[in-house]
Amino acid sequence: MGYDYDQTHDRIMKSAMVHFMEKGFSGASIRQICADAGVTNGAFYAHFESKEDLFSSLVKPVVDGLQKLYEGENETYMEIHSVEDIRRSMEQTFSSNRLLIHFVFEHADIFRMILTAGNGTEYENFVDMLAAVEAVNTMEFMDRCRPYISNPEKLSEGLIRQISHFVVSAVFDGLIDGKTEEEVVHETALASEFALAGMKHFLGL
Repeated sequence: MGYDYDQTHDRIMKSAMVHFMEKGFSGASIRQICADAGVTNGAFYAHFESKEDLFSSLVKPVVDGLQKLYEGENETYMEIHSVEDIRRSMEQTFSSNRLLIHFVFEHADIFRMILTAGNGTEYENFVDMLAAVEAVNTMEFMDRCRPYISNPEKLSEGLIRQISHFVVSAVFDGLIDGKTEEEVVHETALASEFALAGMKHFLGL
């Protein structure tokens, strides 16, 4: 297939980015994407199964990259064998957040597209999905802390979900609002510090 195939693929992807950002997933049409890419509708289906497949092809590699980075950072939190390990894990929150935020800003166009144009796709509740994952991991972290804490209070799953959503939203709301990476790092640090203070209270630290 060689160069022509790759060039056509790239033109479709670039055209799709423009149309999704301007019209949203639902408003963008395959016909117009192809017209602006200078390819036929038939050529489109040699590259993508559907408009959904095209959108996923644009965003999935980046979302997978964020997930892989998050999972790698999360592994370091879960090594809990003492109170000192709990404190260490909590202190790592800020450096981990910086890494994740840097990744988001490296791929800012893709994440903006997910957030503003993703309605009608599997990514339409993207922030809620990330917050749900963070909540599950937070609950696991607190369960691992429990044997090393005297009489800790138990946070409800609903409250942990709200806290997780608060922190995750600080990142993506800042991106959509046009804030700089450093501004988002600062605001997320404040949100995390607020959340960690509550967790330390409930854990009795």
